[in-house]
Amino acid sequence: MTKGLVYYTNNLPDERIFLACQTQLKRCMDVHSFPIISVSQKPIKFGQNFVMDIKSSVLSMFKQILKGIKECKTDIIFLVEHDVLYHPSHFDFTPEKSNHFYYNRNEWRVSSESGKAVFYQHNDVSQLSARRDLLLEHYTRVLEIAEKEGFKNSYGFSPPKGLPKEKQTKHYATYISKVPNVDIRHPNAFTQVRMNRSEFRSKNSIKGWIESDGVPGWGKTLGRFWDFLEEYGR
Repeated sequence: MTKGLVYYTNNLPDERIFLACQTQLKRCMDVHSFPIISVSQKPIKFGQNFVMDIKSSVLSMFKQILKGIKECKTDIIFLVEHDVLYHPSHFDFTPEKSNHFYYNRNEWRVSSESGKAVFYQHNDVSQLSARRDLLLEHYTRVLEIAEKEGFKNSYGFSPPKGLPKEKQTKHYATYISKVPNVDIRHPNAFTQVRMNRSEFRSKNSIKGWIESDGVPGWGKTLGRFWDFLEEYGR
C-alpha cells in the first residue's frame, strides 16, 4: 500500500522551530521517500504546496487538513504538523484495519521556554495515520457539521472525535514507534501548553506521566532547548 504525508501549518511558529522540523521531516523522507502534500496559509517551499488564504482557527485547520487529504492520492496518509520533530521509525507503521484511526503513543512534549520534557499517554492528531478514504470521510463530516452548527471543543480533535458523540462510529488503535517523536510546545502552539500535572483537570488525561530533562533517543533538552533544536535544524 502506498503512503503519503499531509503537512499543514498556520505559518505562526518561530522560524527556527518551523525550519528545524521541516529539515528533520526531510531526513525521515530520505529514508522512506513518501510524497509530501503541504497546506499552508502563506507560500512555503516544502513538498507540493497548496496555499489557503485563511486566518488561523479550528475551522481553518479542518479545511487545510481536508484539502491535503483530497490532494494526496496515496492509500495511507500520515498527518504531520509544523512543530513536531518526527523520527523515521514513526513512518514504519502500516495501518491494518480500514475503519480504525491509528495513533503513535510514543510522543514526548518539550517546552521551548524551559526545555522540560514530559510524557503521558494520549492521542494527538500530529501522531495520526489511517486509510485515505477513512480520513476523507471523517474530515468531510467534521467540516460539514462545524460550518452548519459550529464546532464545540467538547467534541474533541483526535478522530474519531471531532464529531458529536452520537455520530462517532469509527474506532482508534495505538502503536509505539521504536524512537519517540518530539512535540515542541511553544507560545504560538495551536493548543494550550501544559507542562505540569496541576494544569490537567483529570488524572485520566495524564496516565503514565513522566518528567525528564530530555527525550530518549534525542538527547538533553532542559535548559538548552535552542541548542538542542539547532542540532536537528542543520
